[in-house]
Amino acid sequence: MAVHERNDTSSGGPGGIALVYGLALLGLASVAVSLLGNILASFSDRADIGHFTLLNYGELLGEHGLGDVTLRTLMLGVGSVSMMLFFGFPIAWILSRTDFAWKRMTIGVLVAKLAIPGFITAMSYVWLLNPTSGLVNRMFGATALGAEPVFNIYGLGWICLLQGAVLVPACVFLMLPAFQHLDATLEEAAWVSGVSPARTIRRVVLPLLAPAVLGAAMFFFVISVETFDIVGLIGLPGGIKVLSVWIYDAMHPAIGMPDYGFAAAVGILLFLMSAVAIGFYIYFVRRSERYAVVAGKGRSSPPQSLGLWRWPALAFVCGWAFIAFVLPLVTLIWVALVPYLQVPSSAALKTLSLTSFNFALSYIGTPLLNTSIVAAGAILLALTWGASISWVVTRSGTRTGLWLDTAVFLSPAVPSMVAAVAFQYLGIALYRWLPIYGTIWLISLAIGTRLLAFCTRTINAASWQIHRQLDEAAYVSGVSRLKTFRYIYLPIIAPSLFYSSAMVGLLSVRELTVPLIIDAGKAPVVSTLVFQLQTNGNHNVAAAVAIYMIALLVALVFIASRLSGADRPAQSRRQAQGRSAERREPVPLLAAE
Repeated sequence: MAVHERNDTSSGGPGGIALVYGLALLGLASVAVSLLGNILASFSDRADIGHFTLLNYGELLGEHGLGDVTLRTLMLGVGSVSMMLFFGFPIAWILSRTDFAWKRMTIGVLVAKLAIPGFITAMSYVWLLNPTSGLVNRMFGATALGAEPVFNIYGLGWICLLQGAVLVPACVFLMLPAFQHLDATLEEAAWVSGVSPARTIRRVVLPLLAPAVLGAAMFFFVISVETFDIVGLIGLPGGIKVLSVWIYDAMHPAIGMPDYGFAAAVGILLFLMSAVAIGFYIYFVRRSERYAVVAGKGRSSPPQSLGLWRWPALAFVCGWAFIAFVLPLVTLIWVALVPYLQVPSSAALKTLSLTSFNFALSYIGTPLLNTSIVAAGAILLALTWGASISWVVTRSGTRTGLWLDTAVFLSPAVPSMVAAVAFQYLGIALYRWLPIYGTIWLISLAIGTRLLAFCTRTINAASWQIHRQLDEAAYVSGVSRLKTFRYIYLPIIAPSLFYSSAMVGLLSVRELTVPLIIDAGKAPVVSTLVFQLQTNGNHNVAAAVAIYMIALLVALVFIASRLSGADRPAQSRRQAQGRSAERREPVPLLAAE
């Protein structure tokens, strides 16, 4: 038997590894559902799978205000990305290129902000700036500044501001590698030639960073136009129509059955918009090679002294932290402690109690169990498929791996709302044989598929570092490919699997869009519970449930950040990398990747 396995592996045969290939193909099939299922649904008559029609597209093209809604969706994406870069680019620069004294504190706040989902931030600002009962407007009204509200949260500008501020941590962590890996050679050459530091930054450093920054902008544009959490809490009551609101309205009609066909047709339009942005993202990533700085002994620039600018820099970072983290968290705690929305005062302090937290415990039982199941299922699917796909991509030595990796990498181009409609349609198609329609199992499948690309990126990075000699030594010793996968490959990539599981768990718990679309009234999770409590006016209980949710997310966030090293200042990581580099052969550095 050992000889048979040796012959299989030496000739490139499967050698018992068919199970891994099968799991990889299942992952690919699930990714395909995101797009193909939505296309099929867009040509279907509501939920009638056997009846195909073009009426959905006719209804969409004949919809009053289609042009305005599409333009408003573009404005939402551009505005959110602009606000994100307004905060994110300077913060990334401060952390990676200066001697800023509060780097660890700043990174700690960035990591902690990941524990506050966007819809909870939006919910806090609704309590503050609601034109009729907002705490800030009532405070100004109490000073007799006028009966008209000073602030009105129900506007597209506020959505862009809050969504941009929420995306800052992810943006900063995405851009930091490009900032950190800039070779100092070109900068020093410019300084020696008499070019001023400001002109060097403008004409040398910024062009080198352009592909990374523009690529991040395109990536987060897709996130901005397809995310429903902030739009749902501010746009729905404010009557701000964008494409994601149209999809939600079609899936949750006040009367009658959901119109999956029209929702899918709108989803195709949203997908085309996102696909253009993803196309630009790939274009910028490929152009980054033109900005590469190849140096056998590349080194980073020394930290720039801020001098007196350290105080404006601190004020800028604190300004973002106040908007995105401190103010929403303080508001959340206050609303949870008072029996109804009221302005802080001595009389209000006398009403503080933990009653809402007790009520929250009576609400949160089933949703918390469902959330745990969804997170566990998403982790299991994403890691199982991700490890299998990564093995095929990095270890099989076949062209199949390249196509498989490309398909999975492009899957985030499908907006989460579009993917949710596709999986809900899949649930309808399989209902006779597998009744998962509207259940937590379908939610878990959809979220696991959505996060598969993240897992494969993480696992691939670890897998490429495993020398092929380990595989060859196992094969020569008569070990089958399946056993090599189980006992050599998986243990070596275990740290990346553990980190991926923590991140998938975090993102699954805080996900709102997919559960909100798929839930048919029998699969509530914690995020949808908070959303429903808020929309029904039960503010203090919604705040208490949100605080419980944040407490759970904080633990997951800091586990993931400790494993990834994201909680360490950039300079510390560069020093560690520098010490490691001294012990190995120098390698080329890409300045803009």
